[in-house]
Amino acid sequence: MIMLKVKGVYDSGGRIVLDTNNMIEWTDLSSVTPPDLPDGSNIEITISLDENDFLSGNNGIVWATYDLRQAEIIKSALVAQHISSVLQMFPFGEEEMFLISITNESDINDAIDFIWRDDTGLRLKPDWDYQEGETNKSFEQWLSGH
Repeated sequence: MIMLKVKGVYDSGGRIVLDTNNMIEWTDLSSVTPPDLPDGSNIEITISLDENDFLSGNNGIVWATYDLRQAEIIKSALVAQHISSVLQMFPFGEEEMFLISITNESDINDAIDFIWRDDTGLRLKPDWDYQEGETNKSFEQWLSGH
């Protein structure tokens, strides 16, 4: 689970002014009446994201990695399998994730099988299966031919 924390200040009008100067209406977040907080009260919002959603094929996305090199190599491997894909950068907090999206919907399951699901494919494990800062061992093993 990825957690993103966003900070801002409460405005008595029921708005939260984020550090990025964007505004969120309290009513957009909750059906509960906005709290009676003093103007300028510090607010922190936590957004959680299940990384495995990046592997499901939704919106064509079949893989995500924090490593641009890994994403480019997998994209090239998909081309060798005659599967067209697009590489997208997804900013998430202070990090960037690189998403591989399949352009032809009928190729999504084949791409998923090839990248991580099928024993005859790359057999990769997602980056988040490893400790933070550790390289993706399954990807490095595949690269080295082991």
